[in-house]
Amino acid sequence: MAGRVMGGCKWAWRCWWVLTGVVVTLGVCQASVGVWMDDGNGRTILADELDSQEAAELARDILDVLDLPAPPNSRGRHHHHHPRLVHAHGSAPTWLKGIYEVLDEHGHATSDQMDATHRETVTAADTIITFVSRDPPSGKPQHGANRRLYFDVSDVPLDHSLLGAEIRVHRFADHPQPVRLHVYLITDEEGSESEVQRVVLRESGWTSVNITTSVLSWLVFPHTNFGLRLAVTSLEKKHERRFHEIGLSGAHDQEDFRPFMVGYFGLPESVSKRSRLRTKRSVGSPPRSSRPRSYREVTDRDVDLDTWCRLKHLHVSFRDLGWENWVIAPEGYDANYCEGHCVFPLHAKMNASNHALVQTLVKLVDGVPDDGEPPPHACCAPIDLATIPVIYYSHEHNIVLKKYPMMIVKSCGCH
Repeated sequence: MAGRVMGGCKWAWRCWWVLTGVVVTLGVCQASVGVWMDDGNGRTILADELDSQEAAELARDILDVLDLPAPPNSRGRHHHHHPRLVHAHGSAPTWLKGIYEVLDEHGHATSDQMDATHRETVTAADTIITFVSRDPPSGKPQHGANRRLYFDVSDVPLDHSLLGAEIRVHRFADHPQPVRLHVYLITDEEGSESEVQRVVLRESGWTSVNITTSVLSWLVFPHTNFGLRLAVTSLEKKHERRFHEIGLSGAHDQEDFRPFMVGYFGLPESVSKRSRLRTKRSVGSPPRSSRPRSYREVTDRDVDLDTWCRLKHLHVSFRDLGWENWVIAPEGYDANYCEGHCVFPLHAKMNASNHALVQTLVKLVDGVPDDGEPPPHACCAPIDLATIPVIYYSHEHNIVLKKYPMMIVKSCGCH
């Protein structure tokens, strides 16, 4: 029985290793493809080489674990340019990278530059999507193109709930006079509109305008999405002003200052649990390859009996996966993993739980009835895990920041 349980313990951490601890090199050229691991002496060594089929399996497993769509170049779309080169320095990705920089290891916003409400919304959101304004589909009104905003929300997953939505507009500093910004919801193909927001712009820089109700209606009734129109008036007069007269950037102005939309989304707890269960099943299933050797076998190796339970370094590189034109940030992350034995005596550095201490002592003194089965050794497992945020393109226009909890092992212990 003990052997079976220990085998289960090894299997569990083989699964964890596949979930978070792989570095492969993929490319259109015949590059070296392999799994790199910590040798226990602070060095990373090539543990095994993978052929192209195994490397492709590994990449698909990572996509499944992270619940990511396929990279843009594998979806049958023909891009005449790399989207990163076009949009990586635009207003939307620049803002989203700023959010990425202020998230702590738990996915919480820590910036003092945010007001309390914005900080709470960013912290509560599992996914933040920026939408770049694009030309509306054929048949929908296109007059006043620089003032028209159309955001394609069809990419939003159905299981995500909307926490809030806003448009962000920029005004240059050389126009100090206050003006009133009007946001109109276009309600039909003829261009009928209804005012949904009105705010006074008194300062330069970026201003956010809440449009949660409008975006929610687009998500529930996609056929009603005809976009928005922006208008600016003086505080004392009702006639509309030209954007360039008051320093406001429109949809076709300089890319770094174009207005864009932000959606904050939450993932229901039941869906999160279901996703984690699906991930465990997919990783624990037999390899797709019929070959006797698989990348999974690299993790099922003998462990040095002199090695105590401890944290070991392992780096996952998105760049080496060939995703550098799709994943904006990070280029990779330190997943780390736990390895080693939990045997008597369990010293302080092994961070043993009280249960593990008792279990180890009972096993040591064989303190079980004659007809009972001895307990297994305690398992070396993560005791502190951190979140990583990932920014990637959902398609050519929208950019996503998604938080992945429990992806970085911070410390290990015997359990």
